[in-house]
Amino acid sequence: MSKAEPHTIFTREMLDLYFASYIGMEGGNPGGAVWFCDSAPPSRDEPLAELLAPQTEPSAWDAAYRHKNRHEMERWQSHQKIARIMAAARAQAFGVALSERDWKEYFDHFLYARHGAEFKLSLYPLPARMINQTSWSKAFRGQPALVPKQRYLDLCREGLRFAFIDGIRELRKPKVVVCFGERHVADFVKAFRLSEVEPVDQILQPADQVKTLRVFERDGTRWIICPALAGAAGLMSDVLLDAMGQYVAGWLEPGDFPSLSIETDRSSYERIATHGRRPSSLTIGRADLRI
Repeated sequence: MSKAEPHTIFTREMLDLYFASYIGMEGGNPGGAVWFCDSAPPSRDEPLAELLAPQTEPSAWDAAYRHKNRHEMERWQSHQKIARIMAAARAQAFGVALSERDWKEYFDHFLYARHGAEFKLSLYPLPARMINQTSWSKAFRGQPALVPKQRYLDLCREGLRFAFIDGIRELRKPKVVVCFGERHVADFVKAFRLSEVEPVDQILQPADQVKTLRVFERDGTRWIICPALAGAAGLMSDVLLDAMGQYVAGWLEPGDFPSLSIETDRSSYERIATHGRRPSSLTIGRADLRI
């Protein structure tokens, strides 16, 4: 894709259309039973370096993606925690014991697969912080629709971004949406149109750790607003993550876990590693999951 010239000024209308897409979302399967939602995507450099072209299809962690990022993935702790939640939910749904290596298998082979069980999105399309710690005003200098930052936030909230998110939610109807970060409750409520829904507080207490979950239900979907994955008050322990997965599984069943088979995933990976290119096709099926 061509790079935008440094002096290019993006209008509010251009940005509104750009944001009303899968930009800034990790992806996976929007038709999956479980969605995970953060406020903003991870930090990165030059988030508007490319010409604005809405991303009309979600990304996914296919074999080519995993091969390309194989050296960095071991450092992606937030995604590893989500894999642990999903592995625990899967074991609970199938009624089998959870082993210590299940999360790693899920992370390596199933997480965010195109035909998998989950989808990862962000309310806002641009990272809250840049990798090099560049300030927002400096990163977007010369973009009046984005500076000050409040203009950007208002554009997403009142423009097409939040409407797009609720639109795909209404179309896909996931069973559960897990929203990370209690300080973003107001944004989660606005994005998913939950203002008329009375929430119920639930206690998650494995061992001696206590976390409060705020649960909403509307139109066949349940939203769980929970602590963030990082930080002293977050879901930091394996015990909490496993308990979170078991809680989510209360609305799931074995049929909610279609995925690439491990054999197919490994075969595709090996072909890419050997030939340096993506295979022409992947065999997708509701394979028996090894748990």
